[in-house]
Amino acid sequence: MTLIKSVLVFTILMLPVVGSAAETTREITVTGRSEVRVAPDGAVISFAIETMDEALDHSKQENDQIVRTALDAIQRLGINSDQVRTDFIRIAPVESKSRETKFLGYRVTNSVVVTLHNIDLLEDILSSVLEAGVNRVTSLEFTTSDFRQHRDKAMLMALDAAHEKAQLMAQQLGAGIGKPMSIQEGDVRRRPNVSNSMQSISSINTRTSGPFAPGHLSIPASVTVTFELIDQ
Repeated sequence: MTLIKSVLVFTILMLPVVGSAAETTREITVTGRSEVRVAPDGAVISFAIETMDEALDHSKQENDQIVRTALDAIQRLGINSDQVRTDFIRIAPVESKSRETKFLGYRVTNSVVVTLHNIDLLEDILSSVLEAGVNRVTSLEFTTSDFRQHRDKAMLMALDAAHEKAQLMAQQLGAGIGKPMSIQEGDVRRRPNVSNSMQSISSINTRTSGPFAPGHLSIPASVTVTFELIDQ
């Protein structure tokens, strides 16, 4: 009898204690966005020289001469050689699009990219290369030398926006926010200045360039933050 009582007591002591279910963590997730607009202080220009002749040698020689003249003009403006690079060289036969295929000649295309650290030289560069014989400006992108600084500023502003949004939403519903539980950076890209983008200048074929208004660069940031939701 004593043995049976001992086993019964031991079994009761080993049973798990059944309590209330674990409390679910309450959360609030918000996204904060910001945008910093800054004046550009540099630019990246891409231009091309296109020539065509029935004789490949003639087309190539004419193209090479225009390229040399354009590069000399750029150098005279004080642009260092490490700021200029050849993007690509393309040589292709050209045929008529009529019913009867007719050989028209060889088109030689030489594309050059110039990186400007001083935006004040932009108009002089464009005028000089167009006068040298460049017949196509393919792209123009304005840049800033302090991009990282402005990007970090935009990120901090986005975090502040997320925090303020979470506070506002929680307070409206009679709650508060606690510590951040997760932070995720959004996938945003700097938007180029579209007022003078490739689409608006790609058809330049004159020997002089007009004035440019760089405007401002837009540097966006986005963050998604999850905060703990607490009772006030």
